[in-house]
Amino acid sequence: MPHRMFVSVKGDADGTEQPDYKSASKAIELLKQSPERPFFLAVGLVRPHYPMVAPSEYFEPYGIERIKMPANWHDDTDDIPKLGIAKTNNRKNSIGKYPDNQKRMWAAYYASVTFMDHQVGRILDALEDSPHRDQTAVIFTSDHGYHLGEHGFWQKSNLHEEVIRIPLLIDAPGMPSGQTDSLAELVDLYPTICDLVGVPVAAAAEGTSLMPVLADSTASVKSEALSFQNGTSIRTDRWHMMRYNDDSEELYDMHNDPGETTNLANQSQYAEVLKGLRERLRERTDHFTERKTQR
Repeated sequence: MPHRMFVSVKGDADGTEQPDYKSASKAIELLKQSPERPFFLAVGLVRPHYPMVAPSEYFEPYGIERIKMPANWHDDTDDIPKLGIAKTNNRKNSIGKYPDNQKRMWAAYYASVTFMDHQVGRILDALEDSPHRDQTAVIFTSDHGYHLGEHGFWQKSNLHEEVIRIPLLIDAPGMPSGQTDSLAELVDLYPTICDLVGVPVAAAAEGTSLMPVLADSTASVKSEALSFQNGTSIRTDRWHMMRYNDDSEELYDMHNDPGETTNLANQSQYAEVLKGLRERLRERTDHFTERKTQR
């Protein structure tokens, strides 16, 4: 099925047959067992992932007449290098010819996210009712983001903001609530969890603990975040640069162009910015090579 990534299903059942419901139910069962020893519970939820499946009631709030495509939905790939163009795009797939079907994909995405979110709520309610609530840290995150028509792109396998930016929520005992603009990488979760539970961080760990940020939302533990796909992306507070395996590049001013519509990499006035980002990228990737050699 070459178009399976665009399949959505309005289920006739109540959702109890879905893997996310079953994963949540198992997590609730384990929480009710009240283990005497400290525990680590990892709950993997599938949605949103194609096919976008949810009971029909979850689709009802998201009629396509309410869906607005993102501001950067149009095909603006003329200044994007070949390796920066997502494999699944409007030029290669017929969904690009049908605007209403693009909106239906958004509706199905929203429906499946809402269904998944309901399962997260079931788990959190069970934790709240358990004796572990006051000494349990909860982390919610994802492995990647998702294109839903931005730039004419769909799915992942890309280095643009819609793919590399993910949700990250951490609720830890004794830490204040709040919101931060501090940059983080997924590799930071391992040392953060080690610090939360009071065990040493393994010497091989690549990440940096986010505990300072949990304690103070204005704190920062790193100045950039890296991502990898056909090359390397370096994202700072202001700039986002992608350098691909063929040495082609993209550069965006995320303060003035958050939709990444204008590639600045070939504009001479940004040469110094690009040079600095290249150097920092080299320092980070050389560090990885050095550590790999030491192992």
